[in-house]
Amino acid sequence: MAGRAVLGIPDSVMPHVRRFGFSGVIAVAIIVVMLFGINPITVLTGQVAEPLPHTTLTALAAINAGEGKPEDLVEAVQREANGFWERAFRSAAVYYPPATLVMVPTSRELGCGMAGADLGTFYCPENSTIYVDMDAYSNLVENYPTEGDIAEGYLIGLAYGHHVQNALGELDKLADLEEAQRPERELQLGAQAACYGGAWTKWAGLEMLFDNPAITEAIDAASGSAGITAAPSRDLPPRLFAQPSAAYRKFGFDLGYAIPAGGSCQLAKIGAPI
Repeated sequence: MAGRAVLGIPDSVMPHVRRFGFSGVIAVAIIVVMLFGINPITVLTGQVAEPLPHTTLTALAAINAGEGKPEDLVEAVQREANGFWERAFRSAAVYYPPATLVMVPTSRELGCGMAGADLGTFYCPENSTIYVDMDAYSNLVENYPTEGDIAEGYLIGLAYGHHVQNALGELDKLADLEEAQRPERELQLGAQAACYGGAWTKWAGLEMLFDNPAITEAIDAASGSAGITAAPSRDLPPRLFAQPSAAYRKFGFDLGYAIPAGGSCQLAKIGAPI
């Protein structure tokens, strides 16, 4: 009785202590506080723990609830896409060079020789950097309030698809082709990047985007302003890729979404443009 009083254990809790032991009661208490959104580290140590970083899903949820900001989504996609591809490359015993992501306030600050261009989001192989024009992102959300954020998440994931192509040497091979052959290969690379984007989309827990006409419309609007293009290889001057058709892009995306692995997106499986 005295020991119980010293420990400050309420009478109502003692039957549970006798049944489960102190460790069991503590475990249950931790689960309860987590269910109420309380970090157990705060309970056990009295110190306020740093909040966990957003995932793509939680960033989208926070933005939809009016509690997040666009930068949260960009940073979440950057973190998750880099992590996804790093693990995929490691499983294949291939080195993955992480991509740099730069958020710029307007197109005037875009790099890769594209300053002032109406690009939105694109990948620059010259410096392995993804540029996100936050003004273009804001315009996308203004025009598509419900779908704009998830469409932007896809565009960034697609840019990482171009980075994967660069890391595997696919973009450099463009310089070896005859000029007349490059447009078709660029279409194939666009569909392959969509495939890589589909693989990441599935892993991140997002829905199959191109089955949703509203999201497809938002993505199409961004691609209409060249937002889903990449500059070609280091040996060619910066310019925009030829864009795959909506059907060809969806074909590539579906391949990656069905089996989220790099092997699903081999050019042999992507096939000829449709």
